[in-house]
Amino acid sequence: KKVQALKQHKKGLMQQLFPAEGETTPRLRFPDFREAGAWEVKRLGEIFQERTERDSSSLELLSVTMSEGVVKTSQLDRKNNASSDLSNYKNVYPNDIVYNSMRMWQGASGVSQWQGIVSPAYTVITPISTQKPFFWAYYFKHTENIEKFSRYSQGVTSDTWSLKFPAFSSIKIPVPTKADEQQKIAHCLSSLDEVIGLESHKLDALKNLKKGLMQQLFPQDVA
Repeated sequence: KKVQALKQHKKGLMQQLFPAEGETTPRLRFPDFREAGAWEVKRLGEIFQERTERDSSSLELLSVTMSEGVVKTSQLDRKNNASSDLSNYKNVYPNDIVYNSMRMWQGASGVSQWQGIVSPAYTVITPISTQKPFFWAYYFKHTENIEKFSRYSQGVTSDTWSLKFPAFSSIKIPVPTKADEQQKIAHCLSSLDEVIGLESHKLDALKNLKKGLMQQLFPQDVA
């Protein structure tokens, strides 16, 4: 219950820290920025560039997950479906944002902590120097933006929807005029994620303890 309550708190906090549909000012702002005025509406193409390098197939393979963002593929508990020919895979650098072109409308994106390569099915974007990548990682999962990504994704059915960079770059979105505000929002949400992570690990440990106790308290199969 505590873990679920924290997740709900984070969801509600994100709704307050980011503008609602049709608005340019969040409902909740840190004291330093309450007089800063409305956020500026910009196209994502003014904020991000697409990275299309394809020349380092010897680098580690990375993947994008719904819940954990960008992770090392070797750490995933699933079959590696990567092609044997990695020459067409895209380069990724630390602080790049990677999103699954066919799942961006479901929130499949994240900031990379590593240099590596990703499948051509992913889109790699890099923010201009004044932008804070982790702010955008959270902002991209904001309900209002998920709905925009859904509208701009192209395809006949949801199974084939895809959001390539040209369509992504045309999306208009409110942006904080001060980089410090981006940083404070990212720090606030990442701190909450740390608490959720600690409580989730505690829950997993308790479940494992219970499982071990049950193995000791009940007879083993002797057939």
